[in-house]
Amino acid sequence: MAKPSATRRTDLDALRSFAMLLGVALHAAMSFVPFPWPVHDTERSDALLLLIGAVHGFRMPLFFLLSGYFTMLVFSRRGLASLVEQRFMRIFLPLVIATLTLVPLDKAIERAALRTNRLDPARAEILSGSAATVRGRLASPGAADRKDPFWGQPPLTWATMRGDEAIVAAVLDAGAAPDGQDGGGNTPLHYAAYFGRDAAAQLLMARGASPRAVNAVGRMPAAMLSLPAELVSEFAPLTDMHPVRVAEILAGRERLRAILPTGPNAEGTLGGPLDQATLAWSEALSAEWLRPCVGAWSLHLVQTNVFHHLWFLWFLCWLVAAFAILAVMGLLPTGRRRWWLVAASCIPQLVMGMSMAAGYGPDTSFGILPRPHVLAFYACFYFFGVATFAAEGLDTRLGRHWKLLLPTAVVLFVAGVATMNDRLLASVLQPAYAWAMSLGLIGLFARLCSRPSPLVSWLADASYWMYLVHPPLVMAAQMVVRPWAVPADLKFLVVMALVAPVLLVTYRYGVRPTAIGSLLNGPRAA
Repeated sequence: MAKPSATRRTDLDALRSFAMLLGVALHAAMSFVPFPWPVHDTERSDALLLLIGAVHGFRMPLFFLLSGYFTMLVFSRRGLASLVEQRFMRIFLPLVIATLTLVPLDKAIERAALRTNRLDPARAEILSGSAATVRGRLASPGAADRKDPFWGQPPLTWATMRGDEAIVAAVLDAGAAPDGQDGGGNTPLHYAAYFGRDAAAQLLMARGASPRAVNAVGRMPAAMLSLPAELVSEFAPLTDMHPVRVAEILAGRERLRAILPTGPNAEGTLGGPLDQATLAWSEALSAEWLRPCVGAWSLHLVQTNVFHHLWFLWFLCWLVAAFAILAVMGLLPTGRRRWWLVAASCIPQLVMGMSMAAGYGPDTSFGILPRPHVLAFYACFYFFGVATFAAEGLDTRLGRHWKLLLPTAVVLFVAGVATMNDRLLASVLQPAYAWAMSLGLIGLFARLCSRPSPLVSWLADASYWMYLVHPPLVMAAQMVVRPWAVPADLKFLVVMALVAPVLLVTYRYGVRPTAIGSLLNGPRAA
């Protein structure tokens, strides 16, 4: 592996910017997969769905590992006071400004994008039509159980999420199976519990729906009552649903608790204490005492989405604060036993994925109070980076076995996707993938980018701005390509080709020479 610069790790600068820019690509792919996102394309790509899982599985762990490494570098050179001042100026202050300016802009573009989505006729009539039109639409043989091509949901599920009993009855009368499942094994009754649609749930059960049906992760409908109502409310419009208030969801769920099965294992967990603990953890994070109210205004400290795509900056603030406390106490890691953090990262993974069906990669956390297990997961990577610099300094050869690590990561990803509904296997395979990819890419970039390059350094600086401001541009580009009758993968490339030049040009001429550029990346060199 090539020897890095004696004064700066240009390879790690390049890798950090690569991790940041992967976030732009990840969001550019969102409109082509069945995921809550403002723009829904006419084409779907399973390849991009895999890409999203692969990127999400390692990108932020790698970013936090590198952040910890550079935190220790700054601390060792400038001391704690300078470190805290720099992080305040480069992380906390941009976060506050962006949350007050960019996030409202993102929401405005999101609302505009949602108004332009065009639903397929069958789903549009279920979500906005009358019972009579739904009956007519579903009169042909097999139509009542035909899943829509983009989301893969049967008509009865959409009717249940809407909550109109007449529409639910019309779909059932057309011959829909009361326990028809989606790709995650969820039945309409699972969605009734998720959205708090108690009247629809009673109708479903009266027509034969089983309250003990289990989904792909072995959970019955009652388990859905533990999921955050705030996310349901926020994601409903992103799946073309009408807005639904948190209070409405919670009230419906409370009524559902009286009619869904109770008793041992009623939630439909896998039967062991681990999954029971996962449900309890999810309920604790959604507790109502974490929701301060002032008149009609309320905000859940853990579950309300405050920071959107900027949540990682808020996490860095918490981790820098933890670093400062350890530094004052003289407890910063020396690096001699840092590899225990690799095994420790499996522990918070145990309680991730408390959803309607397990997903791949770590949970996210958008609220003012970080979800503790998510913060703990990323802290393992962050303090591993801290310990690595403490032990090896700039000359670290971390990742030197990259030729073995990267193929191993591919195998771990395939195995992890195949077993992501098994909580115990997921707790090992998914963190192992994140570590293998992170360390492997560190070695690869040390091999490819060890020599100082003005272009690489400039791109590393630009990547921060590009990630901060990219969502509105990405959504606008997705709306441009949406009507095109071309494959989704090609549309994705066009979106990237449209967005990247705009971001680079705005940084070069509108940001870097200004105070904003100095705030994000420090003063320009003379």
